[in-house]
Amino acid sequence: MRAYERIVEVLGDEADAESREWVRRKYTVRVRVAGVAAFAFFVMIMGMSGTPWFAISTFVLLPLMIVAVFFGVFMRGSVNKGLTRLIDDDCDPLLCARRTLALLEKDKKNADPRSGLFSYAYALRWQGKWNEAAKLMRDLEDDPDPQSGFLYHNLMAYCAFDKRDLKGLTAEVKALKELPSEGLPKDVPAHIAEHVALRDMLAKELNGKTSKAAADYIQVADGPKALPAHRVLFSLKAADCLADPAERHARLTYVGEQGGTTWCAAEAKKRLEKESQKKLTDAPADTTASL
Repeated sequence: MRAYERIVEVLGDEADAESREWVRRKYTVRVRVAGVAAFAFFVMIMGMSGTPWFAISTFVLLPLMIVAVFFGVFMRGSVNKGLTRLIDDDCDPLLCARRTLALLEKDKKNADPRSGLFSYAYALRWQGKWNEAAKLMRDLEDDPDPQSGFLYHNLMAYCAFDKRDLKGLTAEVKALKELPSEGLPKDVPAHIAEHVALRDMLAKELNGKTSKAAADYIQVADGPKALPAHRVLFSLKAADCLADPAERHARLTYVGEQGGTTWCAAEAKKRLEKESQKKLTDAPADTTASL
């Protein structure tokens, strides 16, 4: 089953007209132009066969044809990177999910539906829709293919960290370490190391070492190479551990203003609103006491 069909069946989510138009402009039209150009070059080369120009054409038109073919492949990768940047740089997983869904609907030749499911589930994770993401990826949990297991446990580890579920995150790290290495990407150890680091930071937070956890979170959030989405996420995590009200308020304000459509922004705004209401509630009591 294709990724798009699976998403519609499990979650009922469907591509919208605006995102379909974006895919048509940014991907479909350009790929078709590349295909037509490649075919035209091929016809021209064949039409010159048997003529003195044939040898020259093979050195000029053939490379152009190859470039046209690979341009179509490049466009697919370029669109995928653009979708990733919507989360990493723009903190807009809602738009990323919409456009990902439209691309999955259009790209009928998607050879590996698992990657499509992961991409959409990853966007759901950044929206705070952890249950929906897990539901979508559930079929990959028992798939004997190590790649399926990696995609499933990798996503579930991120969700567990977001939800401050130390037990769940520990279980996902264990599952990732137990996967057979054959058939997995070379960057899997790096992903596992990332989840181990997240587990250790979360353990400090939940085991009462909040000052150390805050220092770790701030180090990631304020790192020179931190992506905007990570600055937002780890600033919110740091706010959970900061004892100083002013520092906590500053972190929450930053997340609320810079978090875009991520769950982090919604959570930060909710906490800031609660703090404001608490101050208003406490104000009359303080005034009475002073009198």
